[in-house]
Amino acid sequence: MTDHINRWLLWFAAAYLFLLPTNAVTFVVSIAFGGAALLAIAAFAVAWRDPATRIPFAGHAILVTLAIWSLWSILSLAWSTDVAYSRAQLSREVMDTLLAMFVFYVAARDAASVRVLIGAALASFAFFALAAIAMQILYGAWDAGLAHHGVGAWATWEVLVAPFLFALIVPQPAGFGGGVRRLVIGLVLLALMIVTARMTDSRIVWVALATVFAMVSLAAALRWPQSFVRTPLRWLAPLAVLLIVLGLAFADVLEDRAGLASHGDVAISLERDPRLALWEHLADHIEARPLIGYGFGRRILASQLVAETGNPLLAHAHNVFVSQWLQTGAVGMIAFAAFLAALAHRYVRFARSRDDTLAFVGVAGLAVLAGFIAKDLTDDFLFRSNAKELWAMTAFLLGYGVRRERALALALRSLADSAGADERQPVSAGAVRAAAPAPSPPRPSESA
Repeated sequence: MTDHINRWLLWFAAAYLFLLPTNAVTFVVSIAFGGAALLAIAAFAVAWRDPATRIPFAGHAILVTLAIWSLWSILSLAWSTDVAYSRAQLSREVMDTLLAMFVFYVAARDAASVRVLIGAALASFAFFALAAIAMQILYGAWDAGLAHHGVGAWATWEVLVAPFLFALIVPQPAGFGGGVRRLVIGLVLLALMIVTARMTDSRIVWVALATVFAMVSLAAALRWPQSFVRTPLRWLAPLAVLLIVLGLAFADVLEDRAGLASHGDVAISLERDPRLALWEHLADHIEARPLIGYGFGRRILASQLVAETGNPLLAHAHNVFVSQWLQTGAVGMIAFAAFLAALAHRYVRFARSRDDTLAFVGVAGLAVLAGFIAKDLTDDFLFRSNAKELWAMTAFLLGYGVRRERALALALRSLADSAGADERQPVSAGAVRAAAPAPSPPRPSESA
């Protein structure tokens, strides 16, 4: 029965992740989410009955900061300037988000499950990227609001998916094993990413994508320095080419924006960015209520901000940290930042592990966080589908990482006990690899 529950949970979670980037089939998305939530609760309850199968917790730092951030957001209802709006947003953005994190944390029970979820994210990106390109070709314009939640949401989804391109060339069990075919698939996905990112006409998406690829390369070089020293071109050449492409695309978008807004002058275009004036207004609002904010919901002051700026697009803070400060004050913003820091700290610990599989999980987690933060320094897409995507990805990486970490610790303890080793003697990397649990052969129903 346990295997059946876990298998159905995995497929409901994968379907939900696949459909998150679209607003065309909201009823099906709700069915997938509801089914995954029920199955996750059942899987957790069944696993809890036996100490050997209990799902490990993520650690005090992560759970405490997440609890403080969530509870403080809920408490903000007491002083919200728009109680009805805050109540609706709390239901969607806090309760549903916590449930989504729980679902994907439970679903990531082994490496095969992680590959299924990564495969679902990459397949989703490819499908909806091709749909956007087809719409552009057939109709002469891409209506991003029709099936992609808008250009900003799509650009954020691209940034979140980007770190998982590396899973195609990473050895199993966490990755897909590499090879020519997977390398070709990765290059095709990268091409789709560049083309559709250009279609969004976003400037910051290029900065965020460059941040993702730079983070992966830097973290990998620090984690595997011997490989970096022996074959530096394998690390630096692809990154250099990619950064050049992203830089040229960024410059192209800047010139395009400048040509439309400021007679071709890029500097004037940047100086006249309406968000600069918006942030000045936000500073005044934050100064008025610095500790507790105005109530949960990123558009809590939408009417005032639109009236002050005269721009209907400036109805929220356009910076994820400023947005948290505006909504829930300094307390909420600090709790949110502390939660991200706790996640990053755990991923750093994974990345420093002697186990290569766990290290990849850490590198991928750091890249997801870095890309999202870079993308949201000039906007706030910690909202609806993008928020669920972010927390789903961090949850399944974290869920598998803590399981892998526990399995390694148990295996090493068993190895030390059987050999009668001195606990004070350091364990070599070779011993870690020898003690690591062997990847189980992928089940036919769970192959990615």
